Amino acid sequence: MTMCVENTGLTYHGEFSLYVKHEEDCCPGGPNFSKTRGVYAHIAKRPEQVIGVLDTSHSQGGWAVAKACRLLDKKCVLFYPRFKHDANGIKPQQLEAQQLGAELQPIAAGMSAVLYNRVKGRVEYMMPNALKLEESVNETAAEVERTVIPQDINAVLVSASSGTIAAGVIRGLCEHALAVIVHLGYSRPELAFRKYIERMAGFPGAGDGITIIDEGYLYKDVARGEVPPPPFACDKYYDLKAFNWWMLHGRQKYGKALLWNIG
Repeated sequence: MTMCVENTGLTYHGEFSLYVKHEEDCCPGGPNFSKTRGVYAHIAKRPEQVIGVLDTSHSQGGWAVAKACRLLDKKCVLFYPRFKHDANGIKPQQLEAQQLGAELQPIAAGMSAVLYNRVKGRVEYMMPNALKLEESVNETAAEVERTVIPQDINAVLVSASSGTIAAGVIRGLCEHALAVIVHLGYSRPELAFRKYIERMAGFPGAGDGITIIDEGYLYKDVARGEVPPPPFACDKYYDLKAFNWWMLHGRQKYGKALLWNIG
């Protein structure tokens, strides 16, 4: 049993010279992001009955964990940052988690790593920060292998938050002679990011043979309004940033690509 589907849609948008792999549709009913892959499998392996998870300002991870816990008859405790400028502080994705039975625990906003260390001892088991799951890499790589990769592309473009999904895409593409472009949803040191990709993808050189695009975004930043948004779902914190870069710079160099839409 799982909560994700196989063989998500692949569409072609000639006006952008892009195929789009719709991994935002991998979890019917939401959350609409591809890191949901692996969450159910990870929690199913855990013996604990109370599972904690830390959300960020725009994370959907708590929703994913709450959904898996509901299916597995476990309790989800969702910690989320409450900002001074936001009187309510509860985002729509946290309301979704609450409706699935999650217990919401607000905490004063701060750096994610600091908040994680502050709350991890409050529950039986705390999901890894940013849902950095081996199971997500495995399931993403499996979806890449199930996908009929178009023969007329020169590159695969994927946005990255932690880089976990990108690692799965890279592992799944290891038999394909294609350029892999990883667009960073937010800026961070390149060497450390490449090392993380190699560790999670699980083979030497995985982090070396990729092109990394860092446009200096902060984690809280949405995509700059440089080009009109596309007609398909495109998350403003991740995929839309990669799409903007493609339209302004990437298409000129690579001609045609597959966008792995993470949601």
